[in-house]
Amino acid sequence: MSPAPAITRILLIDDHALVRAGYKYLLHCTRHLQVVAEASTAVAGYRRFLRGGVDVTVLDLSLPGAGGLEILRRMRCRQRDARVLVVSMHDEPAMVERAIGLGAAGYLCKRSNPEMLVEAVTAVASGSTFVDPSLTRSRPRARGTQGLERLSEREFEIFRQLAEGQPVEAIARSLHLSTKTVANYGTAIRNKLQIENRAEMARVALAAGIVTPI
Repeated sequence: MSPAPAITRILLIDDHALVRAGYKYLLHCTRHLQVVAEASTAVAGYRRFLRGGVDVTVLDLSLPGAGGLEILRRMRCRQRDARVLVVSMHDEPAMVERAIGLGAAGYLCKRSNPEMLVEAVTAVASGSTFVDPSLTRSRPRARGTQGLERLSEREFEIFRQLAEGQPVEAIARSLHLSTKTVANYGTAIRNKLQIENRAEMARVALAAGIVTPI
């Protein structure tokens, strides 16, 4: 008889309790997958990650405060072999490429088949990568969003929060920066994207699927 597979310990970071409950139901149907912790904000999720005892983190990108991409960056800086599966409503190439570039081991869209979550977590836990095949098909970039690839990771995160309408002071607190530094980043972002104001930032972000309309 072959030995039972080792338990994979999972941390869920998503700001919707119903979503986390759905993930737990799907994952607990597989005996070797166990959700050991949950968090509803980026900061709380990162703090729990630092405590250890987690094999795979399932991470949303649209989180209050610092946001999922920033927390992914911090996780990978702190632990280079951290295994993170992004599950997000964003399926645009810009977001998928950013997450994979920051070290995510997998990426699913929240519209993916539910059964794919178990497959993806299992693959990521084993050291493999897993990206929903529908996200890897070549799709044209939305018009007016081509400059996004010129943004650094920090610029991209600040761009996302500015486009969402977050105050500069709140962005500075979430990223542990001064308000002057955030304002300087804002200027650099506008220059790189050749836009003039926040309204245009929001338009570009909406076109790229980085933020969603209210």
